[in-house]
Amino acid sequence: MKVERATPEELEQVVAVLSEAAGWLRSRGIEQWPHPYPAEWVAASIERGETYLARLNGAVVGTITLRWDDPAFWGEQPPVAGYVHGVAVRREFAGLGSELLEWADEQVRVEGRDLLRLDCRSDNERLRRYYEERGFEHRRDTTVADFRTSLYERRCPMEKP
Repeated sequence: MKVERATPEELEQVVAVLSEAAGWLRSRGIEQWPHPYPAEWVAASIERGETYLARLNGAVVGTITLRWDDPAFWGEQPPVAGYVHGVAVRREFAGLGSELLEWADEQVRVEGRDLLRLDCRSDNERLRRYYEERGFEHRRDTTVADFRTSLYERRCPMEKP
C-alpha cells in the first residue's frame, strides 16, 4: 500500500471514500459521519497538506488525515503527538485501516513525536473497541459542536531496527 498526500484535484476521490464509509456505517445503525460526506470538511485539510490517499496497485483504497495539532478536540497541547481524523477504507479493502494507523505511527516518529491521537463518537461502541484492540487508550470524553466524543491515544512504537 502506498500513501500519498492528496491534491485539490483529488478532492472527489477522498470524498467518495469517506461517503462510502459513512453510508456503510449508517446502514449498520452507526452515525459516525454525515452521508454524503461534506466536501467542504475535506477541502481545507487537503489545501493544508493534511489529507492522504492510500493506493494499492494504483487503485484508491482509503484515506486518512494527519494533523500536528487539534485544539478543537484536544485543546492546546505540547507538540508531542500526531492527530488522526477521517480514516476510511473502501469496503472491498476492509482490514487496511490498521495499516493506515501504522503509517500514521511512522509519520509521527519521523516528526520526533511519541503519541498518535484520535477521536470517535462516544456512542460508537464498535469503533471504540476497534481502537482499543489496536492499542489505543481512552483518555477522556468531551463535547465538540453538538456531539459527545471519546479521545484516544497510543504511544508510537519505537522505530524498527
